[in-house]
Amino acid sequence: MRKLAVSLGQTFLLLTLFGLLILQELHNQPLIDKLHDSLRFATNGLNRTATAFSTLTEPVQPLASPLSSIPPSTEANLTQAEAQHLEEVDHLTPTSLPALVKVQEPQVMQIDCKDRVANGDSFNKARSYVDSIMNRGNEDVPQLQCPSVNASRYLSLHNAVSSDSKPRFYFAMNLHQSAHILPQLLGAIVEIVRLLGPHACVISVVEGRSTDGTFEILKSLAKEMEHLGVSYFLSCNELQPGGEGMERISTLAELRNRALWPLTQRSQSYDPSTTIVFLNDIAPCAEDILELVYQRTLLKADMTCGMDWYNLDDGGTFYDSWIGRQMNGETFFEVPQSTSWDFSKNLFWNHETSKSRYLQGQPVQVFSCWNGAVALTARPFLEGKIRFRTEIEKECHLGEPVHLAKDLWRLGHGKIAVIPSVNVGYSVDDSRKAKEAHGWVTTIADGASIELRKIDWQQKPPGQIKCLGAWDRPSWEPFDIMNE
Repeated sequence: MRKLAVSLGQTFLLLTLFGLLILQELHNQPLIDKLHDSLRFATNGLNRTATAFSTLTEPVQPLASPLSSIPPSTEANLTQAEAQHLEEVDHLTPTSLPALVKVQEPQVMQIDCKDRVANGDSFNKARSYVDSIMNRGNEDVPQLQCPSVNASRYLSLHNAVSSDSKPRFYFAMNLHQSAHILPQLLGAIVEIVRLLGPHACVISVVEGRSTDGTFEILKSLAKEMEHLGVSYFLSCNELQPGGEGMERISTLAELRNRALWPLTQRSQSYDPSTTIVFLNDIAPCAEDILELVYQRTLLKADMTCGMDWYNLDDGGTFYDSWIGRQMNGETFFEVPQSTSWDFSKNLFWNHETSKSRYLQGQPVQVFSCWNGAVALTARPFLEGKIRFRTEIEKECHLGEPVHLAKDLWRLGHGKIAVIPSVNVGYSVDDSRKAKEAHGWVTTIADGASIELRKIDWQQKPPGQIKCLGAWDRPSWEPFDIMNE
């Protein structure tokens, strides 16, 4: 019996070796080398993870229509170089990874601008902007002198992605005529992507109607994003908010929803705890964006906003005054029927708790905000329960971020806060002045203990909020007019 067992074992070993030799011949590469390549890919996080350039080949549908009517993305024809690249990485796709290695969501590169005509001169100039964005140094492109990121402060954000292979940070932008701030804005995002890990992040940009090189810079950046290893979605749209036949707020809502398509149409690809970072055409430091995400986690908030400023020669005026509402339903500063801006410096003017916290640099609970930069929960978007919208019948004419806040409150996501340490402007110079006047994250963030920074969340929204269809004719409406 022992001899028989030995004989059978030797036979099985010979058959196994013979099978390995056949596989080696078929693939023209030693099997052990293939395993080594797969392990190296999994452990080193190579950037070229099943990259696919594709295009939405169907016409863009109005975002006012139901989600189910939005056409899915389809594969576009690949160039010869791109096809060759896909062949090169084919044996490194997640299906070839050893079973014990965690499979990451594949990197996606999608450009949906097939009808967009690029300007040759702008393409030539784009290189210097791209170099600046990727932090390769270019003194000709203005940028803020931002502090180094306090990596230890934001370590918890990095650690949060280690237990899950799906993206957790989704950066969304709508950009028009924004070339002047792209090095600062996208440079900050690239710095964050490198800190948190490319596999944990997704960047989605909707560009429209720019003639200043914005489109050419964004398209030129695609190859850099591929090398970085982050999923990058760029789409172009000719919608003009407030243009002929286009109601401003509904069009803005469409554009914001379009920037979220890669998330809402691929909801299964994202972790339920994903944070959406939605940014206007601002000039932030990396720490500004990180602080919003960090405070959302620390405060267990559903949404956090910075503070945006303009008219900065005299200390600045709060910019997003039409959107912001305090917890008593009032605007952030008093605007009399004369529409005078004389009281614009007196923020949180009739809510003492909010005013005290703001002056101490502590987070302030509000009913609604946007303020140029937000970090908000992706959960209701992933579940298909919410989207940006304009007003419904009998509802006050308000900005789409106010309607978003109303819907968040209605769904039980009313933990919304302003973070006073995050101060931004809409140019590099304005951001610098805003920070000098109102503080940098590094100078405010550690100014109070964690206990003092926490918010005793008010669970119920104000019964009414101020309606400003016109500044000189303010009125009040019930918060939840849908159920009135």
